Amino acid sequence: MSKFKASTRLTEINAEQIEQLRREYNQVSISKFSLSEAFKQYALHNRGYVVIAKNRNFEEFGKYNQTLANLHTNISQIKSSDPEVNKRINSTLRTLLKMKLDISRLRFKTSEIRTSVKPDFEPIINASLHNDSHSERKKQYTISFTEKEHSEYKLKHPNVDFSKLLFSFCDEFSVYEKEFSNSSINYAVDENLKLCSDSANSYVVNKKEKAVDIVNILNFIDTFKNYHNKIIAGSANLIAYIDGAK
Repeated sequence: MSKFKASTRLTEINAEQIEQLRREYNQVSISKFSLSEAFKQYALHNRGYVVIAKNRNFEEFGKYNQTLANLHTNISQIKSSDPEVNKRINSTLRTLLKMKLDISRLRFKTSEIRTSVKPDFEPIINASLHNDSHSERKKQYTISFTEKEHSEYKLKHPNVDFSKLLFSFCDEFSVYEKEFSNSSINYAVDENLKLCSDSANSYVVNKKEKAVDIVNILNFIDTFKNYHNKIIAGSANLIAYIDGAK
């Protein structure tokens, strides 16, 4: 066996089970099944579950992100003769960047999340290997590691027979499918937010000089931070799985 590989032999039935798992997975997933990748996620990172997440509000999140980007672009071009207003402008720019960071992971339409967090809903795929001990092991299965991965594998699973670990992986490995929706998504398409964005754009395009105009824009963004927090909280269940994959 190569220095950075783990190999075992499986029975014909076990090999067919793995192929069935591959077929079922490929029917529901946005990416092709890799036994090697799935096993390494389990063995090295304890991620035995996959959530195929469908984001019902991806369009709204995309538009919201664009609004925040427009606001940041326009406000970054505004300078005031009042030092205190400039301080507020810089603070608002930092706030908008943080908002964009919050939204960046919620803009997908469909995502495959590998996680250690076991969902509380039913799996659509779970295929334990049969203990086919009376049949001859003829099918060779090999998992290749990088040198770093191999070191981590040996450290986490010293003296553990690879076939036993492969069986444990198949016992736990489960695929879930769920559509997530945000209970506060209406704030992301708030008409006042759009008017604020339009005002900031108009301020820049028309080269306005009235400090009160930019102060009104900054005041609105300060107020809107509370609604932004509600938008993020509305996706708490989805974020829990994303964070569980770290």
